[in-house]
Amino acid sequence: MSAGNSYSPFGTRYPQLPRGRRTNRVVVAGLALVLLLVVIALWLYLYIKSLEKPYFELKGYRVATMQSFNNFLRRDGNRARVTELARFLQERGVGDVTAVQNLLRQGTDWLDIDEPAFAIPPSDQWRNIIGTLTLLRDEVEPNIGPVDVLSAYRTDNYNRKSGGAESSKHRDFCGLDLVPKSNISHKELVEELRSLHARLGPKSNMGLGIYSNVRFHIDTCGYRAW
Repeated sequence: MSAGNSYSPFGTRYPQLPRGRRTNRVVVAGLALVLLLVVIALWLYLYIKSLEKPYFELKGYRVATMQSFNNFLRRDGNRARVTELARFLQERGVGDVTAVQNLLRQGTDWLDIDEPAFAIPPSDQWRNIIGTLTLLRDEVEPNIGPVDVLSAYRTDNYNRKSGGAESSKHRDFCGLDLVPKSNISHKELVEELRSLHARLGPKSNMGLGIYSNVRFHIDTCGYRAW
């Protein structure tokens, strides 16, 4: 068979096209394929990056991921100190109220103020959280249901940069910012918390703060409300 009559599937499908136009179609098809592969690669890259976000959304707030906490544990002997804190809380009967990593969440705006998501309080402050965890377990959750921790201990730097009060009980490892896990309304939440605060009275030394949405604060380091 002569070269001029050589067989090809493309040639038999488009026998009427001149050789130059056949070549152009091959080039266009090749460019389209390359463009498709680029789009797929870009999508995969963005998808993988989304999986690497250091936070997840919780009732509209950004909370650091478990992977972020694991990275925190690998630095500066943090794992040994966190293990010691967990043992301290367990020995005092409040180790199961919430996971220890939740008590090290500084807040929900760490990315905005360029501060670490987690911090470990000094050991001489550990006893301060016992009363707050007891209150959470025995009074708060029985009335409003399970909660998630948004913020617990804060360093002085974090508290200042986030606009926290100078007298913030988060600095003393006594305060917790929380959100209910249920779909309780803001109105119902406020009614339950205020009733609880009034019932417990000064004897509990309970501090109560109510914020927008369903975020609220409790501590046991000063009877007051805001």
